[in-house]
Order: sequence, then structure tokens, then C-alpha cells
Amino acid sequence: MKKQDLIEKINFLRKKKNAIVLAHYYQESDIQDIADFVGDSLALAQWAAKTSADIIVLCGVHFMGETAKILSPAKRVFIPDADAGCSLADSCPADKLAEFVKAHPAHTVVSYVNTTAAVKALTDIVVTSTNAKQIVDSLPQDEKIIFGPDKNLGDYINKLTGRNM
Repeated sequence: MKKQDLIEKINFLRKKKNAIVLAHYYQESDIQDIADFVGDSLALAQWAAKTSADIIVLCGVHFMGETAKILSPAKRVFIPDADAGCSLADSCPADKLAEFVKAHPAHTVVSYVNTTAAVKALTDIVVTSTNAKQIVDSLPQDEKIIFGPDKNLGDYINKLTGRNM
């Protein structure tokens, strides 16, 4: 099938099904070109929540689809590649985090947005790289914090805030 024919078919189905296509910045240019919106993982989920579309086709990794679904529970969310993963999200399995949290009671769990829905369910506060410092600063200085899964971001926030997460 020619590229133009494929684009026409996608546009026909998009209109017929009341669907939108969202693409992460790292997608190939052909996918970005047909997307209704291109952005980072959080922006895509927020866009999904704002749209009146019934179907969200999210061209990204698995956790992005989960986040879009959390913010848009009444919409159908599809990930074209169900096996598309994220090494950062994969580095923090929910069962291991649950064990760690259980072993460290009375801690506030702060998780970077690039995590699975199961990890978010164990989290008190979800942050982005842009607002992580502000959120951590808003917590009492003596608050015990578990921060994950991005060790580099956590170390950076520790350095800026004087915390020991």
C-alpha cells in the first residue's frame, strides 16, 4: 500500500471511530506526521484527557498508555506496540516497590511519572522532572521520602534540596 493511501485510510478510520493519534517525541517522523499531537509522556496523557475523542491511539510505551487511561477512564486507549517498554519503568516492578515500602513504613512515596500504573497505585505523589524539586520542597523537611525509580533525578533533587531520599 502506498504511503498516501495508508494516510487516507488512517484519516478515514480516525474520523469514523472518533479517534486521535498521539505520538511521543521519539517516534519516527512518519508517525509524528500523522499524529494529532506530539509530545512527552505527561503531555500526551494530558492531551488524551482533554480531547473529546472516544479512542486514543498512543504511539509510545506501555506506561504512557496506562497513564492516559488513568486520566481518561471512559476512553479506549490503544498502544500500537503492546510490547513497547521503558527501561526506567521496567526497573521498578510494583511487587519489589511494595516490599520496599513495607520495609520502610512512615515514608512518603514519590515516584517519577515514567512508571507503571501498578507503581503509581503504591505512590503518594507522582512528579515530573520539571516539578520534582518543587514537590519535594513542599514536604516538611523531616519527612521521610522514598523516591524512585529515577536514581539520577533523585540524586539531583537530593543535592538541590539537602534531602536524603
